[in-house]
Amino acid sequence: MQNGRSQQKRKRNMSLHYSAVVLIVLIIFSVLSVTVLFNIETAVVIGSSIYTAEEIIGVSGIRGGDNMVRKNLGKAENAITSELVYIEEAKITRKLPSSVEIVIVPCVETASLQDEGGFMIVSETGKILRLSEEPAEDTQVFYGVNPAEELKIGDTFKSEDEAKTEVIYELMALSENQFVSEITSFDVSDRLNISCVYDNRIDIMLGVITDAEYKFRLAKEIISTRISPGAEGRLKMLENGGQFLSKADLEQIEETFIRNSEAATETVTEETSAEPSAGTSEDTNTSTKLNFE
Repeated sequence: MQNGRSQQKRKRNMSLHYSAVVLIVLIIFSVLSVTVLFNIETAVVIGSSIYTAEEIIGVSGIRGGDNMVRKNLGKAENAITSELVYIEEAKITRKLPSSVEIVIVPCVETASLQDEGGFMIVSETGKILRLSEEPAEDTQVFYGVNPAEELKIGDTFKSEDEAKTEVIYELMALSENQFVSEITSFDVSDRLNISCVYDNRIDIMLGVITDAEYKFRLAKEIISTRISPGAEGRLKMLENGGQFLSKADLEQIEETFIRNSEAATETVTEETSAEPSAGTSEDTNTSTKLNFE
């Protein structure tokens, strides 16, 4: 009985001994890992970019000899994307024992947003990449965006109208659709009456942004099945369909409007000239002249 108790006591002591040893080893390892071990010797940059690997590593703040455990990689990632405008995302991972890997996602010029005197060229996430007098090639142009004040290169675009900001980003996200990608410009001056130009030949009146994806799908069907190839005109999206007016129809409507306006102007002019004016003979006959001598 006593032998059994002695064995249990020895096992308990051994367990405590091993636990203490493991704890000491872990403490030593932890201290070494932030002092001697895992110091950065190499940094590898992966991903296409207009910047060199040296430029990217330079702005990251990562230096040879830095301890990769203590290094704030999140701060380094933010430094890369804020200092180097044409980098959309930077992801840094530790590669033990002595290397870090920087994966770069470059920015792509996606849209040209009208600004006073020019355009803001932005990436797909809305990052302002540069300012230009003209829209960037192969980008969709947005008119009437009303940029917020004090936006600068590197900022994320936003409109003075928060609701309009959401509309712009929703339309930009839809550009991945093949049909929407052929839309050359949007006009969001009135966010409740959005319009766009398809293939530089058909004005599409969308109305509100609600169900935009469905409206584009319906517009694609109408244009491909009911409108002659190459036709120009205006397509107004309705609740369950659309109304298309050709360029000739629109010109005829405009001519009729101008003709009616001119006719109405002539009628008003004739009526005005027929009215007696001040100082006519009728007025003279009813006046009295007095001479004072």
